[in-house]
Amino acid sequence: MKETGVIDWIPGIESETKGNGAKKSLVCSLLVSLGLFFLLPLSEFVRSEEWIVREVESVLLELPPPPKTILERKTEELIKKQSVPRPLETKSPILKIESLSTNLEVGPGDFKAQFSLNNFNPTAGGFEGELVFALHELDRTPNVLKRGTLRYPSLLKRRGVEGEVKLLIQIDEIGKVKVLEVVSSTHPDFVEPSKKAAEGSFYEPPTRNGEPVKVQFYLPVRYSLLDQ
Repeated sequence: MKETGVIDWIPGIESETKGNGAKKSLVCSLLVSLGLFFLLPLSEFVRSEEWIVREVESVLLELPPPPKTILERKTEELIKKQSVPRPLETKSPILKIESLSTNLEVGPGDFKAQFSLNNFNPTAGGFEGELVFALHELDRTPNVLKRGTLRYPSLLKRRGVEGEVKLLIQIDEIGKVKVLEVVSSTHPDFVEPSKKAAEGSFYEPPTRNGEPVKVQFYLPVRYSLLDQ
């Protein structure tokens, strides 16, 4: 008992034990601090968890059409069976512009192509006191002896302009033609060529009851580029 009590009271032993504990604590704290210091750079690589939000597009579903009835199906089958008529093919007229002149068929009842003769004055009429007859009052229709030449105006022909001039003409007792009046014209440039063509024609003398007479009638002169 005395030995233990003596040992407990040996000078320096107690102080040495306390000094070793403090050193251990200091070393541990230094190690912890160094560990934390080295762990700081690693914290930069730690990323927070990211949430990705995507937009959701709503799709509208179309309802299917209602089923067709039996009557509708039969009607469609009948329409498919019926043949559709093809449109008629029509050929467009070809313009003829090579010739610069057209022959004028100036005989009463003897016109061809685009020129024809119509009797617009069936009754007799007087000019300057002379007796003038209509075509139907003659013994027969006079035949043309010389045909006038109708000049188509070049400018109107290049432009494709067609038209008509109506003349009131008179054939005297010897068959000479005279233009009494220009009744109408679709273009003023057609008038002069029509008058020259009509007055350049010559007929058989018109007769009534065997006697030479004068006759008058309306002469339509048509300008056409169609190939007859």
